[in-house]
Amino acid sequence: MSTPISEKLVNLKNWMRLAPIWLKHGSPLKMDEELRFFPTAGRQLQNGDWEVPVHAWFYELDQTSLMRLLSVKAVAELLEFMDITEEQARLPVFQERIKWFLVDNESNKRIEMQLDEENYKSPRTGLDGHSHFNIPYQSTEAGQWIDIPVVMPEGDTRQFHAQSQLIPRQGLTVISDIDDTIKFSHVLDKKKLVQNTFLKEYTATKGMPAFYQWLANKGAYFQYLSSSPWQMHPMLEPLLNDYYPKGAVHLRNFNPSNRSFFKFFMSSEVYKITKAMNIVDRYPEHQFILIGDSGEKDPEVYARIYREFPHNIKQILIRAVDGSNLHHTRFTEVFADVPKDKWKVFAEPSHSLIDLP
Repeated sequence: MSTPISEKLVNLKNWMRLAPIWLKHGSPLKMDEELRFFPTAGRQLQNGDWEVPVHAWFYELDQTSLMRLLSVKAVAELLEFMDITEEQARLPVFQERIKWFLVDNESNKRIEMQLDEENYKSPRTGLDGHSHFNIPYQSTEAGQWIDIPVVMPEGDTRQFHAQSQLIPRQGLTVISDIDDTIKFSHVLDKKKLVQNTFLKEYTATKGMPAFYQWLANKGAYFQYLSSSPWQMHPMLEPLLNDYYPKGAVHLRNFNPSNRSFFKFFMSSEVYKITKAMNIVDRYPEHQFILIGDSGEKDPEVYARIYREFPHNIKQILIRAVDGSNLHHTRFTEVFADVPKDKWKVFAEPSHSLIDLP
């Protein structure tokens, strides 16, 4: 039975009356909407207090269908490039991973979070469904991870919380690439990269979990930096949790409805340089170990970082990737103005790569 026109007009008038309020103040999380937080790194201020960043993503999961897949530019491009059949597109592993590129991002959303019995409201989300903001905090326990729960709307019994690590002013931080550094991806072959991303089990790079745990035992903090899109985080999270020390994660914004997947991944150098510089600049009293691989531009990116912050960079470690340019002249040219004892190319990670007390 259709809704009477008079009722429709009343509903429209109500919406028009309330719309300015929603637009000004933002709307709360609805029962059919989801919320995901990304791990962040807090910063200690000069007075000893903390600035705790929160990064939230509001979205609604869509019921995936083949027609829906084909209607999204970047996803349709992937299917064609990989020669994915309709049968393969219905595989549970593919459906589970591709769904994160098909969610409906929720704009104009706000939440309230609680820390130390104080409530803090987030800014409204943009069209990408993401919200970034800082919360002040007082604590004497540097290095700990803190939970920041969401104050849920009445009647919603779900629980969401953000996590952030309190990074002191002084210390040792590892900035680590992900693909082909700590996760087998095969970035140099775009077809294999896509297959490893959407169809195959994620595998930790040989020797790297033990090496990172050794660094963690030496007191290092971790910041994982990748040119992959934020939609990859739900897939990467289990690998990071199972094999590597917990750390902040930095990925890139990507709208699959109007951007090419491959052009996106081909334009990572500027993003990595900017993001890595921001991290070093945020912790000016830290020493940094920069770890990447030879597959694409990590040597060039890290050499640039060293030139900007020579006193902050303790070591640059480049994992040698089969099939990449491993010629000695590449590295001597890239690191021409970097002291020889500050960079190393390695095949297998070992404690001898870096001198730590």
